[in-house]
Amino acid sequence: MPSFNTVVVSTLADVEARLADFGLTREQISAIGRTARAYAEDASPSMPLNAAGMLSYIHGVSELRQQTVGAEYVTDRACGVESVVRKDRSVRIAFQNVDKCCAHMPPMPRSEKGSGAEALSSLTLFEHAGIEPGPLTGVHDGIRTYYAMVGLDGSVELSCPIIEKGKYVAWHERIYIYSPDSEWEAFIDDENNPTEEFDIVVSFKEI
Repeated sequence: MPSFNTVVVSTLADVEARLADFGLTREQISAIGRTARAYAEDASPSMPLNAAGMLSYIHGVSELRQQTVGAEYVTDRACGVESVVRKDRSVRIAFQNVDKCCAHMPPMPRSEKGSGAEALSSLTLFEHAGIEPGPLTGVHDGIRTYYAMVGLDGSVELSCPIIEKGKYVAWHERIYIYSPDSEWEAFIDDENNPTEEFDIVVSFKEI
């Protein structure tokens, strides 16, 4: 397999500009992560051992569709993969629980990927030959498949992996959305955000 230079999008301005290419906002993707983690944390000890992952997946997919489906994105189940698709932008988005996002090491899926996901995300014949096929192309239907990935710590990224034999083997692109211990500070703008503490000066008028 040829080597790939993964495109990593991490600064706030670049993330927002890249998501605009999908017709999406960072808040929409962040909401998917918050919902998935909230339901995972709601799993009780009396539930099955994999309940947290199941709840995260079910409600993560639901929130993905709540945030995107409308006039442009539609529900999609190509190759048995629950997702949304926007054909005029040639992009498909599915949901994935992973270990951690927005880290130096690529995220690892918490469950092995099936043949359907591999069919949608494996290399094209051009890529196998080391030929650059151009942006947003895929193998199943010409639509590149991205995943809204949610880590155990609530970190979130929107990324496009190449899947072979149930594993992520390479990456076309990783778009960092949120990390609770971010080192790249994409989300803080002290000049524009309101301050949490401020002093009120009170003066008394003599009567």
